[in-house]
Amino acid sequence: MEQKETMLEAAVAAMQDKKGENIVQLRVGERSVICDDFLIVSAASKSQMDALLDGVEEALERAGYRLKDREGSSQGGWILLDYSDLVVHIFLREMREFYDLEHTWRDVTRITF
Repeated sequence: MEQKETMLEAAVAAMQDKKGENIVQLRVGERSVICDDFLIVSAASKSQMDALLDGVEEALERAGYRLKDREGSSQGGWILLDYSDLVVHIFLREMREFYDLEHTWRDVTRITF
């Protein structure tokens, strides 16, 4: 299995384990050089955001992937984890609707988990 797919599977499994909502992969590499994929998840509360953050970071670290950068916080309703080829976005529901990345990137392949 390709390394990128293994990274995606580990992140998605961690999100599902923490009851993340509406998990979506956007293949932004089709249209941009930012990264290959966005992985987006919603949380019902700030404490769930923190659980999702911890779960994803722990799962990807165990799988051997290094976090390049982290932005945002649960207090702000949005967290970004940059793993170079994969960028993970963790949003409170209302912040996800506000930023609407799925609409901004509507012309790329979308995979729902």
